[in-house]
Amino acid sequence: MSRSASDISVITVNWNGRTHLEKLIPSLLPLGPKEIIVVDNGSNDDSIAFLERTYPDIKVLRNDTNQGFCQPNNLAAAEARGDVLALINNDMRAHPDWLKNGLRGLETAPCTACRILDWGGKHIDYNGSSLQYLGYALQKDIGELVQDVTHEEHVLFPCGGAMLIDRQAFLDLGGFDQSFFALYEDVDLGWRLWVAGHKVSFSADSIVYHRGHTTFKTQTVAKMRYLMHRNALLTILKNYEEETVQRVFPVAILLAIKRAVRCSGVRRESFYLWEHVESKLKAEDQSAHFEVLDALNHLVAVEDVLKMLPDLMEKRRRVQEMRRRPDSEILDLFKDPLRPIVEDHGYISEECELLETLGLDNIFDVSKYREHASKFPNQKAARAVELRDELRGLEWVGTNALLHPPQPSTRSRFRKFLDAWKHSGLRHATRLAWESYRRAT
Repeated sequence: MSRSASDISVITVNWNGRTHLEKLIPSLLPLGPKEIIVVDNGSNDDSIAFLERTYPDIKVLRNDTNQGFCQPNNLAAAEARGDVLALINNDMRAHPDWLKNGLRGLETAPCTACRILDWGGKHIDYNGSSLQYLGYALQKDIGELVQDVTHEEHVLFPCGGAMLIDRQAFLDLGGFDQSFFALYEDVDLGWRLWVAGHKVSFSADSIVYHRGHTTFKTQTVAKMRYLMHRNALLTILKNYEEETVQRVFPVAILLAIKRAVRCSGVRRESFYLWEHVESKLKAEDQSAHFEVLDALNHLVAVEDVLKMLPDLMEKRRRVQEMRRRPDSEILDLFKDPLRPIVEDHGYISEECELLETLGLDNIFDVSKYREHASKFPNQKAARAVELRDELRGLEWVGTNALLHPPQPSTRSRFRKFLDAWKHSGLRHATRLAWESYRRAT
């Protein structure tokens, strides 16, 4: 028996999105769904009053506080009366054929991803998906003109902002993992569908229009990047099969720590901040704040995942019990598993060594990745120049100290030099000493 729009429960999550609902709801009503469910995440605007006054037939579920994306959709799915769930972000509007064309995608799979265009309908916002092997997801063709792109029949995961899924399949899988809060929960869901023996189709003619991550713009960049780093780790730990996860997860932890050290600007050999990082921080340069915050985000993400391990391992056990398809049949859907997430030749070379040491070169094309790395600058070379300059400065300081031992009157300047070296690095201290010497002479 073929399905129709009257079998569909449309679900949207709202947080202070009254102005978005004014565009979204009128685009949904003509589609004839069984019901429209709005889950409100503790809005303090007049979203609920607007819905009750203007659209009294819409079902409104309320959270007292902002529960992110996962819990509200799970809440709505549990109460939905339709056989099919159609998820759509509140800052979108639907094409008149969104549901009709999406249902065709469900004829061959229990879940279908919809094509997302920008508000004007000319550029791509989602046209399929790819996944880096450490769990970092990417939406394909963002910003490209619609007429310039092609698409795949199947994708690893849908975008949770616009997708259709069989309600029973969603419930059987456990819905979205609520520990994700937001970001990559759709990656995890799609991967679980494939693990369980299902497929995720892509319906290019099931179209919605997106204003552009307006909810995320209300959140801090640091919070979003923390969720990204943490949820990438959650995703790979849950969904790789045993042999793969035993090799990938250690690499993921090691590289997260490496990226944290790299972002922080800490020199391992002397344990102080790089001079340029410290000077940028003192100057309130936002780029330096971002780098240091991202270093902390990596570390907090790792610490959170380790803290969550008992619960995570139980979730992993349930996912693996559902396994009907091996990794070897899923990895092709990643499309670009060795996409660089740090564009630095030295970092990628060390990453390749780790991959080869743990035998992951049997799964991923590491040799091709090495070739790709040559396109990026080698920051080790720049570091070598910096160290050479420091050594020259150190030689000058040593020679000057031997020829001109510090006298009582100059000991305070020598102490200033040592303090500057300790707190700001040798280059900075040497420059201050040289400037002091020139003033004295």
